[in-house]
Amino acid sequence: MEWRRTTVYDGASRWHAEPVIEVEVDAGTLAGWSLATDHAAAGRLDAWRVALESRPHECRFDPRQPVPGPGFDTLRAAGDAPAVLRWLVGTLQAAAGTTPAGTWTEALPAGFLLATTTEDPRVTRACLDTARECLVAAVAGHPFDAAAAVRELVDVADTHRLGPSTRAIVRAAAARGIPTHRVTTASLVQLGEGARQRRIWTAETDATSSIGESIAQDKELTKMLLRQVGVPVPLGHVADSPDDACRAAEDLGYPVVVKPRDANHGRGISFGLSSAEQVRDSFALAARENSSSAAGVIVEQFAPGVAHRLLVVGDRVVAASRGQHDAVVGNGRQTIAELVEEANRDPLRGENYTDLLGVMRIDEVARSLLARGGLGPDSVPEAGQRVIIKVNGDLTTDETAEVHPEVAARAVLAARTVGLDIAGLDVVAEDIGQPLEAQRGMVIEVNAGPGIFMHVAPLHGRPQPVGEAIVDLLYPPGAEGRILLVAVAETSDAAATAAAIGRMLEALGKRVAVAAGGKLARAGQPAWRVGPGDGTAIRALKAHPGIDAGVFVSHGAAAATVGLGTSRCDVAVFPAVVVPTPHLLALVHALGETGVAVVPAESPQAAAVVNHLGRARVVVIGDGGASLPTGRAVAPSAAGIAWIADGRPVLEAGVPAKGTALAAVAAAWAAGLPSDRLAGAVQELG
Repeated sequence: MEWRRTTVYDGASRWHAEPVIEVEVDAGTLAGWSLATDHAAAGRLDAWRVALESRPHECRFDPRQPVPGPGFDTLRAAGDAPAVLRWLVGTLQAAAGTTPAGTWTEALPAGFLLATTTEDPRVTRACLDTARECLVAAVAGHPFDAAAAVRELVDVADTHRLGPSTRAIVRAAAARGIPTHRVTTASLVQLGEGARQRRIWTAETDATSSIGESIAQDKELTKMLLRQVGVPVPLGHVADSPDDACRAAEDLGYPVVVKPRDANHGRGISFGLSSAEQVRDSFALAARENSSSAAGVIVEQFAPGVAHRLLVVGDRVVAASRGQHDAVVGNGRQTIAELVEEANRDPLRGENYTDLLGVMRIDEVARSLLARGGLGPDSVPEAGQRVIIKVNGDLTTDETAEVHPEVAARAVLAARTVGLDIAGLDVVAEDIGQPLEAQRGMVIEVNAGPGIFMHVAPLHGRPQPVGEAIVDLLYPPGAEGRILLVAVAETSDAAATAAAIGRMLEALGKRVAVAAGGKLARAGQPAWRVGPGDGTAIRALKAHPGIDAGVFVSHGAAAATVGLGTSRCDVAVFPAVVVPTPHLLALVHALGETGVAVVPAESPQAAAVVNHLGRARVVVIGDGGASLPTGRAVAPSAAGIAWIADGRPVLEAGVPAKGTALAAVAAAWAAGLPSDRLAGAVQELG
C-alpha cells in the first residue's frame, strides 16, 4: 500500500468546509482484502486498540471526542482496506489530540481516495503514515509498537500545532462562530476578520499593555507597586552580589527565598534558605537564569503555605489551581535518584507542555535543596520518608470554587495595578479560602501571558472555561467578529460582477474590498498585489482592518484542486455555465448552514444547488416568468423592475437585464441588506 498523491485543501473543498488532506492510495496487495476474513490481522489490531484509542488528558473535555466513521467492532465484521485505514487515521489523529471533524473514502479503478479534515497538515501527514504502517504490520504480522507510535504522534502534534493555551482560546472562539486564522507557525492568531479582528498570542491579547508586561517582568518593581495599593507581598531586596544577598537575608530574617530578578517559569528559585552559606550557593543558581547578566537576584521573605495560581481575565478571577511539591517517597531500598527515575515512568509525566506532570530533575537547585536536608541523589531514604525534589512543582488541582472573595479582589487589584488585561498570579497561602492578610499569605508574582492549560485540563477537579472568558473579554455577547463575504465563481465577467457587487455594498454603507486577479481594490486606496492563489487573496482581504465586507472571485480550477481559500462565505454567486462539481461542492460547503447562493436560472447547476441548500437559501436570477425554478428569484420584468418570484417587488427602480447588475442586486439582497435601500444603490452601477 502506497500513497500516489497527496493534496492539501485550503478552506472549503468538495469534501468539507474545513481544510482537508486527501491521499490517493494504491491498495497494492490489499485490494480486495477484508478484516472479516483475515482473523490474524483483526487480532493484532484488537491487541493494539488500547494504545491506538488512547487520548491526551485534555481530550476528556474536548466536545469533538467521537471519531467519525464506523468503530472497530463494526469493521471487524466487514471492513475492507479503505474502511480500516479510515478508522486508523481518525483514531490516530484523536490520539494525537486533533480529532478530525470528518473522514471519507472513495473508490478508484486501482485504489481509493482517503480524505480527512486536518487541524495541522504536518500532524495529519504523520498520522496517515503511521496508519499505513500499522495496517501493513497487522496484515503482514510485522512488529508494531502502538504505544510508542502514539507517543511519537503526540510529540509531533506538540511541536507543530498551537499550544494548549492558544488552542483553548481558538476553540472557544470557534464555538461562538468567531473565525480564527493562525498568522504564523508560532502562536500568533487572528480572531475575527477585517475591522472586527483581534489578535492573541498565547494568553496575551492585542490589548495587553507592553508597559504592563515590562513591569511584570521586573519582580521587584511589581512588588513595590502592589505594596503601594495594599496587596500583601513579601518584603525583599535586590542583591547584586552574594555578599549583598547575605546582608539582605540578615535584614529580612531567615528563612528566605532567593530567585532571579527577570526570569520566568519558576526557574532558579531556592526556597526556605536558613543560612548565609545556602544564600551564597543559591545566588549563582538564580543569577544564571536572568535574561540580563547585570539584573541581580531577589532575596525575599519566605511565605509559608502552598502555591496557588489565580487567573485574572478582565475584572474577575476566572480560575484557580493549587500546586504540589515534586516529591518521592522512600522504600528503604532505592536511592533518591532511582526513585526519581521510577516516578518519571509515570505516563502523566513528560517533556511536553501538554503533559499533566513535568519530568522531575535532580538539577543544581534540587541538589542544593537535598543538601540542606543532609541528603544527595545517592541517599537511600527510609520507608515512608517523603523527600521533596522541587518546592514549586506542578499545578494540578482546580480550586476555583474555594477562592475567598477578598483573595479574588486582591488578585484583580494586582492585575489592574500592573496594567494587564490577563494575568496569572502566583500566591502562597495556607488556605486560599481565607483572606491573605489573616494568614500571612502573599502575592509572589504577577505573570503576563500566563499558561492556562492547568485550568483547561486539570489533573484533579473540574475544568474551567478560561478560553471562553478570554473570548468574552475580546468580543461582547452576540458579536461574531465576522465580515460579510461574497464569493463570485469564475466566468468571463466575474471580475466585473465582483466590482459591481462591491459598488452596491459601498452604496449601502459598507467598507468593501474586492479581490480579483491577484489584486485587492478598496475605495480610497490604490489597488495592490497580494500574491498568487485564492487563499492568499482571501487572507489579505480578511486581514485588512479597514473593511467590514469583502468580495472575491473564486477560480474553479483552484477551488477544485487546492480548496476555496476560505472555510465560509455568506453569499456565493454561481455562473451560468457548467461549474466543475468539486467547485460547486466547495462553494456549497462554504455557505454552511446559513449562507445564500445566487444562481442564474439558465445554469445547469440551479436545480442541484436548490437541492443542496433548500429553496429558502437560493436566489435565482434570470428572465422571469414560468422559466424560473420554484423558490426565491430575482428577475427584471418588462418594465425593468426586479421582482421576487412570488410577485413581491424587491425594488421599484429599473435594473438592467445584464448579468453583472442583476447579480449585484441579488447578492446584496441575499446578504440581508434592506430592499428599500437597494433602489438608490442601483444607481451606483451606472
